[in-house]
Amino acid sequence: MSLSFVSINVRGLKNIVKRKAFFLFCKEQQANFFFLQETHSETTDGKFWKQQWGDEILFSHGTSPSAGVMVLFNKFPGKVIGHKIDPDGHWLIMVIEMHDQKYILLCVYGYNNKTINRFTFMTEKVVMGGDFNIAPDSWLDHKPHRGQQPEYDDILTNLCTSTHTVDYWRISNPTTVKYTWTNSADNNMRSRLDYWLISQMIAKDVLKCEISVSP
Repeated sequence: MSLSFVSINVRGLKNIVKRKAFFLFCKEQQANFFFLQETHSETTDGKFWKQQWGDEILFSHGTSPSAGVMVLFNKFPGKVIGHKIDPDGHWLIMVIEMHDQKYILLCVYGYNNKTINRFTFMTEKVVMGGDFNIAPDSWLDHKPHRGQQPEYDDILTNLCTSTHTVDYWRISNPTTVKYTWTNSADNNMRSRLDYWLISQMIAKDVLKCEISVSP
């Protein structure tokens, strides 16, 4: 039995029409988990949004104009052992169990600030996904190039080292240039800010990891 994950920065889901359309889009993907960032959800939204989705949702609420992360469950065959949320709406961590195997899942919306962005999590089997607000490689993951030669972000490097995780899409696509964010005011400014960090010991079990366009 495999598990599938999707991570999307939704840039706000307060609008009911957008939210309905997005939930329908997610149902069509048939993934088990959807890691969403910048949901802009508040405590008062939880019950109604769960009714609309029709399955379990875990929230880390932000405020109406910013932050907020949540994880949509879709026919997940296992169980949640426990979870913890960031009161500022920037991360949500949970422990799940399926077929006697436990995994730690972390949905992240990184701060746009290097000092605040420093955090570590230690375990054997980790799946971290989200918008980290960090371009790992200043050339491959950012347009236009930064600097005279490629530089690697020390926050991401240290995080992967301390948690024994890898940027799975990048190791599977070592020279591919693909972005997950485009500046709405300048189409020439792009970055890969969203990624999946997977424990080295379970990377071999990943069947597929793709970057695709959401509506």
